[in-house]
Amino acid sequence: MSNKVEITGGDKMDEEIMADFSQRFNEMRLRSHLVDCTFKVNGGDKLYNCHKLILAAASPVFEAMFYGALAEKQTVKIADIRPCVFERMLDFIYVGTVDFDAIANIEETLELYYCAQKYMIDSLHKQCVNYFGNNIKPNNVLKILDIAYSMNLEDIIFSCLCVLKHFLSSGMSLSNIILESSHHLSKSCVDLILEDNYEVKDNIICMIRAWCITECEQNRLEMCSDSLKTVLQDIELPDKLKDTIVDCSFTSFQPITTGDKYSWTPIQRIHYKAVRPLIIGDEMSFEASLTCNRFIVLKSLSANTRLTPQLLTLDLQRRDTYTENVTVEICSKFNNKVETIYQEQHLICDVPFNTSMEVKLEHQIVLFPDIAYLVRIKWGPESLGYEYPRSILSSYGKSKNFRVNFSENIYLETDGSILNGIVCDLYK
Repeated sequence: MSNKVEITGGDKMDEEIMADFSQRFNEMRLRSHLVDCTFKVNGGDKLYNCHKLILAAASPVFEAMFYGALAEKQTVKIADIRPCVFERMLDFIYVGTVDFDAIANIEETLELYYCAQKYMIDSLHKQCVNYFGNNIKPNNVLKILDIAYSMNLEDIIFSCLCVLKHFLSSGMSLSNIILESSHHLSKSCVDLILEDNYEVKDNIICMIRAWCITECEQNRLEMCSDSLKTVLQDIELPDKLKDTIVDCSFTSFQPITTGDKYSWTPIQRIHYKAVRPLIIGDEMSFEASLTCNRFIVLKSLSANTRLTPQLLTLDLQRRDTYTENVTVEICSKFNNKVETIYQEQHLICDVPFNTSMEVKLEHQIVLFPDIAYLVRIKWGPESLGYEYPRSILSSYGKSKNFRVNFSENIYLETDGSILNGIVCDLYK
């Protein structure tokens, strides 16, 4: 019979013992008990008292600092790290964990990564890299990249560029994030992005134009072609592509993802009152303009349908619907230059009278922010005599993510409109 006793749960017991020791050491630091070194960080008033041996065990840099040939004798001054970040690094050295959820912002997390690099604390470096690997998202990748680039954090820069390339290659646009972000990208970071993603032409045009808009706002420049040329001057782009961005002539992007990937949003104008109808013959077309504050994908137009004719043939009396035949033309208007970007004939069957219809475009169009787009609906001679209801409508429609402004190119506001909205989504 063997007298050997098998002990289980050793690893767990070891972890508990180590955690207990770590907690004791940290309490000694917080009470300044048996400490033998002091740090003054970034000009702050607070002094951080620590134990040389514990710091040296965690970092070869601290080991050289305290036990090397040029060992520090007095208070160590740290000029390139904020006190709150330095304290988090000390917490990690003594306790072995980082509560990333408690960190206030991305800048602080990147500074902690910088600490791990500077003091060669491999375990902290690994935790920071893992954190960023799991938390780089479309809404923060540009900010992380820009700050990491300014701090020369190579691993984070590489991770961000890989993720960014994936986002852009998969058709995702980050233009709206640039427009709404409180963090403005530096020119040097824009050049870095272009080096690695130039082949993603459509997204780059949208992205650089969005950056130009925010750059003009930052420098209080009027949004015009001259201002755009000024802010693009030092960006490493071919002149032809710069001209495209300035002139805003490249407004139809292919391919654009179709199907359910877009959460299409109807933007409806508020109806105030009906006015005199549009009579085909008196007018053979209707024109309105729209602008948006974000990059959006335009899927379709929502317009009024015909009024039921007063004089019906016996055949028409049995019908509740008709066939609509219209030509839709959409033009961009920028810097007094008008360019047709869409012109198609639409034959729509089974359209009910006295309601509204959705005119689905043959291909989706990306609309730039702050550019006027003219929408023309034209009828042929077969529509002579028919009437379309017009109404006084609100000058804008909005969702929680964007706003679209409408106006009619008419002499009298009381003439009203037949364009009651659009169906669109953010260009993501």
